[in-house]
Amino acid sequence: MSKLGEIAETGKTLPGLNRRERVVLGHIADCHTQRMGGNILVCECGHKETHYNSCRDRHCPLCQGAARARWVAKRLEELLPVPYFHVVFTVPHELLSLARANHQLFYKALFQSVHKTLLEVCLNPKNLGARVGGLSVLHTWTQKLLYHPHVHCIVPGGGLSPDKSHWIEGNPKYLVPVKKLSAVFRGKLLSALRKYCDKGALFGDRAFYEKNLQSASRKNFVVYAKKPFGNPAQVVKYLGRYTHRVGISEQRIVAVNGDRVSFTWIDRTSGHKRKRMVLSLEEFINRFLLHLLPKGMRKIRYFGYMSNRNRRESLRQVRQFLLKLPGEPHDLEEIRASESESHKEALDFEKKVCCKCGKEMRAAGLYGNRQNIHGPEPNSLKVS
Repeated sequence: MSKLGEIAETGKTLPGLNRRERVVLGHIADCHTQRMGGNILVCECGHKETHYNSCRDRHCPLCQGAARARWVAKRLEELLPVPYFHVVFTVPHELLSLARANHQLFYKALFQSVHKTLLEVCLNPKNLGARVGGLSVLHTWTQKLLYHPHVHCIVPGGGLSPDKSHWIEGNPKYLVPVKKLSAVFRGKLLSALRKYCDKGALFGDRAFYEKNLQSASRKNFVVYAKKPFGNPAQVVKYLGRYTHRVGISEQRIVAVNGDRVSFTWIDRTSGHKRKRMVLSLEEFINRFLLHLLPKGMRKIRYFGYMSNRNRRESLRQVRQFLLKLPGEPHDLEEIRASESESHKEALDFEKKVCCKCGKEMRAAGLYGNRQNIHGPEPNSLKVS
């Protein structure tokens, strides 16, 4: 059993948890154990192994490797030979109480506000003057597992002209001014949340939320843009590292000693030093459960010309426009081939190699129950 599985095994018996929280903890506790059932594999040399099934829960860090590889392999075909930018939208702490009590509505408003902000600001002729597209990913945690909802966006530099007749190249050093993004984002998110509040759609004290919204309207919403990616290969590495993250990885958990959990975190305020934090098991579980996503919610989404309904046709059109532009394009075929090879092992996760002779092993039967007895989470890898 993994360290996080050991924590989940104890944590699922804590009082005060709702059914879904117990189910998720049960998934993580059972992952890659005999309770999940598995496959019996044999080799020509006579060697025999039992490989236990994964839980496939999107909150389990052990289950993200193969899922991430499959997802990234599909994204390789969507790469464009242009600069890519990484923009992050955050919210002030005044909105955290509202967000925690109204996950579904808040995340919906957050995604919509982020997408509308990028589309509106980039379409303004004073900025880029083009219709952009991109990918957005929701994260809800800090290094200390505290609640901090924010959205990471990956946006190709440039965009389609308003009449979709040609490609407009952007500045290779920045996408658009972040101060403009911040001001528009604040207005759109607060407007959406006020509408929910006025309709009585929010769970909790309306007067308290109205006071929080008023306080938040006086704050600057932090939107920051990281340095542009050097080439599309870095975009792929980013996608594989960020899109399928969960609150904490197995590698960060140092030790589980009775009712204490030790894990590492990076302190960005002191030169990115790696430090260790010790929490009670109950506090660790409470922090971990802060980041459960609403059931069925998609944490990875497309927007603009890359939205699902017209992405394939839009990308075909964009590539035709880019062929007419001067300059040396990135060798995307080489990047795709390299990345496909690096993900081959994870993509072929069903193939097991014998540790004795190196030959491929074959399935000889099932061990225990192959089905997830808790009822698996809906697949979160689909995008909307």
